[in-house]
Amino acid sequence: MFLESLAANWEAVPVEEALKQYDMAAANNRTSWEVDEYFGEEPEHFLVHRGDLAIDGALALGNAPDEDDDTVYVIDGDLTVSGPLTFCNADVYTTLYVTGSVVAQDLVCLWDSLLLVGRSLTVRNLLATSLYDPAALVVKGPVSARTWLEMGGRGCIYFGVEPTVDTWIRGHLNEYAEGSNAADRLAGAGQVAGVAEAVLPEFLYEDIYCKNLDILTAVLEGRPVLR
Repeated sequence: MFLESLAANWEAVPVEEALKQYDMAAANNRTSWEVDEYFGEEPEHFLVHRGDLAIDGALALGNAPDEDDDTVYVIDGDLTVSGPLTFCNADVYTTLYVTGSVVAQDLVCLWDSLLLVGRSLTVRNLLATSLYDPAALVVKGPVSARTWLEMGGRGCIYFGVEPTVDTWIRGHLNEYAEGSNAADRLAGAGQVAGVAEAVLPEFLYEDIYCKNLDILTAVLEGRPVLR
């Protein structure tokens, strides 16, 4: 299962009913949210955990074709992870929507992941992102992190409030997807550094591209990725 935890109590909600309860277009900061844009047909499951969810230690999320049913997960409350939180989908669009706030030691969002946060995002250390279109990291409320490493991509990164970041590290940036304001937010996020001067050499190639999956693995293992 995509998100297994003894603390989680997943309730299967019919897709039509769930879409009435949860405005996925607003959560994803897009003009519309059609199920078939992400899943071809209706997702196999729309699972809801009602109330806050706390995870002790690391939480690694992700999905690939044929690994799990197409699913939208909703935490109708807050998500708190005492360790790092990583999210990496590959060619599938398993979605995690947290209606409240998310707190984690580190957060890495890669590739085809869709993490939607209704309130605030607090990352005590490293926020690292590299998303494809139509993947998304959408946070409607305040965002804070010690360092934001934006490795590049075309996904939708939207922060409803200018993030509070000590240092942001800019990788190879592309044009962002509909609904994104990452370029504007990056412009005012704090001290600027390039990847060549900020990221350890073993996580780079050609001095401008990040080995994003290696970075995710290092974060999960508690190894440093920055100089």
